[in-house]
Amino acid sequence: MKIRPMDASGDVLPVLSSSEMISGAEAVALLVRHRLNLLRGDWWENPEEGFFVLEFMQEERFSEANAAMFASRVTEFIRGVDGVFEADDVQFQADGRVFRYSCQIMTEEGSAALEYVFE
Repeated sequence: MKIRPMDASGDVLPVLSSSEMISGAEAVALLVRHRLNLLRGDWWENPEEGFFVLEFMQEERFSEANAAMFASRVTEFIRGVDGVFEADDVQFQADGRVFRYSCQIMTEEGSAALEYVFE
């Protein structure tokens, strides 16, 4: 898998050759990040494709009491992304309205660390 690089604000960067593309486990981790950023209903071509965080927040609030349940749902979502075989070493922390999530994703081409903050 190859994917275009992005800057810190999430904008896709231009590339002049395929060697500048991100590949391997790092590309799969970037794809996971794209999928987490896409909210359910945002993509007109496939409205069910996105992440369910808004539905979750309508039902629940981020708190330490439901942090494990939310982390489990995030992990299951990540396991469903193309190229991800497993998500291990899951860690999470609920701090007020901020939820921090990290895991190690396993791919065909190795593993990559993933950190994501829901704010």
